[in-house]
Amino acid sequence: MPQSHKASDDLILVDSDLDLAHGGGVRLGTLVLIRWMAVAGQLAALGVVGLVLHFDVRPHITVPIVLTSAMLNLWFSFRADANTRLSDRQAAAHLAFDLAHLATLLFVTGGLANPFSILLLAPTTVSASILGRTSTKFLIVLSLILVTALAFTPFPLPWNGTPPKIHRLVMAGLWVSLCFTLMFLALYMARVVREGRYRAQALTATQIALEQEQRLSALGTLAAAAAHELGTPLGTILLAARDRLETLKAQAGDPDTENDLELIVAEATRCRGILSELRELRRTDGQDHFSYMALEAILREAAAPHEGRGVDIRFATVKEGMLTVRRLPELVHAVRNIVENATGYANSVVEIRTYWDPDSISITVDDDGPGFDPQIVKRLGEPYVTTRQLAAGRDGGLGLGLFIAKTLLERTGATVTFDRSPQGGARVAIDWRRGDLDEYTDADEEESDDG
Repeated sequence: MPQSHKASDDLILVDSDLDLAHGGGVRLGTLVLIRWMAVAGQLAALGVVGLVLHFDVRPHITVPIVLTSAMLNLWFSFRADANTRLSDRQAAAHLAFDLAHLATLLFVTGGLANPFSILLLAPTTVSASILGRTSTKFLIVLSLILVTALAFTPFPLPWNGTPPKIHRLVMAGLWVSLCFTLMFLALYMARVVREGRYRAQALTATQIALEQEQRLSALGTLAAAAAHELGTPLGTILLAARDRLETLKAQAGDPDTENDLELIVAEATRCRGILSELRELRRTDGQDHFSYMALEAILREAAAPHEGRGVDIRFATVKEGMLTVRRLPELVHAVRNIVENATGYANSVVEIRTYWDPDSISITVDDDGPGFDPQIVKRLGEPYVTTRQLAAGRDGGLGLGLFIAKTLLERTGATVTFDRSPQGGARVAIDWRRGDLDEYTDADEEESDDG
């Protein structure tokens, strides 16, 4: 999941690849309910204009048009399951019918001169929020065609007497404004919803990564605890086996039994050695070894999987002494992702520097590679932003590496910035205010002793 450093003209935002099949997300009952609301609104508007204002709404034409939508809705209400999840194409077909139905009603009631022509924006906007790009583009094109047709309707605006005549320039302005607003709203809504969807997916991936890191930490703690608990019964087994072996040797007992006991002693001794190594992972004061560690040790642990890959990973601490902080899974996983990205593009060296003072704690990861692409450096840390291409023996990635790292580090209170290193490569700087990280101090030691 590394993020690319290289300048490239083929920026991949994976909008189309990750524009998931949105089918299955829209219930038939939802669209039926919306259509019932439209039918009720259309009948109410015709009733007010025709019966209250006494305008000629041509009921012999308009009412059957409205009833057509009502009949379709009745058919879906009685013959289909309202909980059915529609595919992308099915939902687009429903919205296309609603769009065409509304345009037909407007066509016989004055076209663009009808104030309700603004409702043509609704189906396309809904499509942009719930459907894929192909369906939304189709509905945009259909909307533009229908808006253009409404500009040439022969039916005048319903009126009590001679309807007002709208100047052609005003009509042209209405056409342009509707077309522009329709495209703008659809594209704007599609962009906002898509970014929200991608961010939700990326945050899910982040949560999965964090849970995996937490499970690994818990596994290490469990292994150390198991070593402590199993030490006593294993020692008892070893002692009993040795006593029995010495007794058989003294009595010149059965050679086969002696061989079996020697094997038991050897294997038990081996198990005890393994448990001793695990027990060394525990803190001498009985606390969890993984609770607090030197910051440099945490960085070395995070970078360990990427050593020995042809890139020299160097560590430097620009401060005397040792800073001990809580070993947060977020910190380990985030630094690991950043180092993975750096080693993927470094020519020969990646340098991890640590600095702290009474006010702040800083970590910088520098490499001697080509540096971040200036075209996307301001967008680094956003989900699905990458220029990494699929190639033989190389992972194309989804652009989630730095997003996950940045999100996890921000949970710890850090500020993450991306820049150019003094050596000309890429630099990732991580900064905390002193106190944001849970540090291990002498006061913690005294509290532990009191407990």
